[in-house]
Amino acid sequence: MRITRRFGAVAATAAIAALALTSCSGGGSGGGGGEEATDDNKPAELTVAAWMDFPPELLASFEDEYGIKVVVNSFPDGASAQTVLRNGLSSDGAGLSDVHLIELDWWTEMMAVPEDWVELPEIPDRWLDWKVTQGSVDGVITGYGTDIGPLGIAFNQDMTGAAGLSSDPEAFGEVIGGDAATWESFLDAGREYVAVSDNYFIDSLSSAFQAAINLLPDAFEDPESGKPYNLADNAPIEELFMTFAEAAEDGISAGIPIGHADWGAGFQNQQWATVVTPAWMAGIIAENADGIPGWRVSSTFPDGGGNWGGSFFAVPSTGENTGWAVKLADYLTSAKAAVQWFHETGQFPSQLEAIESPDIAETENPFFGDQQLGQIYGELAASAGDAAAGGFRGENFAGIQTLVTDGIRLVESGGATAQEAWDSVVSDFEALGFDTAS
Repeated sequence: MRITRRFGAVAATAAIAALALTSCSGGGSGGGGGEEATDDNKPAELTVAAWMDFPPELLASFEDEYGIKVVVNSFPDGASAQTVLRNGLSSDGAGLSDVHLIELDWWTEMMAVPEDWVELPEIPDRWLDWKVTQGSVDGVITGYGTDIGPLGIAFNQDMTGAAGLSSDPEAFGEVIGGDAATWESFLDAGREYVAVSDNYFIDSLSSAFQAAINLLPDAFEDPESGKPYNLADNAPIEELFMTFAEAAEDGISAGIPIGHADWGAGFQNQQWATVVTPAWMAGIIAENADGIPGWRVSSTFPDGGGNWGGSFFAVPSTGENTGWAVKLADYLTSAKAAVQWFHETGQFPSQLEAIESPDIAETENPFFGDQQLGQIYGELAASAGDAAAGGFRGENFAGIQTLVTDGIRLVESGGATAQEAWDSVVSDFEALGFDTAS
């Protein structure tokens, strides 16, 4: 499997451990202060922890301008980076880098104690407003935004065309519901597809389910108190869960999500025809499906679109070079850098100037049939409106999300019926002993 760029999935065991920790953690009201970057305290090198490829010219230009070498402490995936960060924060910064990349889904957990992080200076008009809000704690900026993840659907027009469903992006959009597309209409298209095909409609319903969760305003926790909702009484989640679990029972999914050892091989073996694809995943698909023609990205998305993922660079307050680390975080998230990230990894920018740049909107992607993915994802982000910001994510969001998505995987594997899986998820949640919201 060739997943060499970015993947922010959280391992279930780590997430459950985090639930136990964060359910009793406290936090202050502001980030720690950082020192000023001067020639007197200039380090020979700075370290940055991340799990994706860096544009080489970006790091080289920082070194040329400031005389500081940037060393990337690279992780195979977001889960590994999260574990190291969690352990470092709990041991007074031991083993932490000068700058850390933090995924949106585990942002709140990492920011549980704001004093662990340097307060970052405001940079007016650089980012989308909601991206700045996401990267702040109690109004204090602690993370500079990198990308966002507008949601699209990658599909193989050769496969869907052979099934008689569609042969181009516009036709595929109509097949899954057009302007009125919902998750139900998308999944019904999947049922229609597998009825006449010998492969699956989608790689993983657990991934699609995660995207759907991101569209809910407060999926798992009460925004007022921060406490988790009692899962047994969480009607929106139960309804959504059963929608996807019943589709899993109908066999429309291969049950192989991104991060699975067989995900890359699944593309090469043409096991599925669609993948729910946030902007950052497009490049990963192009790598893993290299040599397989017909992949395109649809401009239609269920329920109008939304956002999955996106990250921030943040500076631990225990670092020895916090002033220069802030300068590096600033440098790595400029509009110019965002364009470089787009061309290196396919990440869609959160920087306003970069979003509007013709260098992104008009760039043709040869793997996806010369589609202008920057324009497509820009339109998907615009159509999503406020939903692009995602719903409320408390300290336990990532862990609870892992519990419920694991329930979908259980149905996909044939290990349980939809109802049995939901009952199991509720039981696992109750065993954690949360003080739930009333």
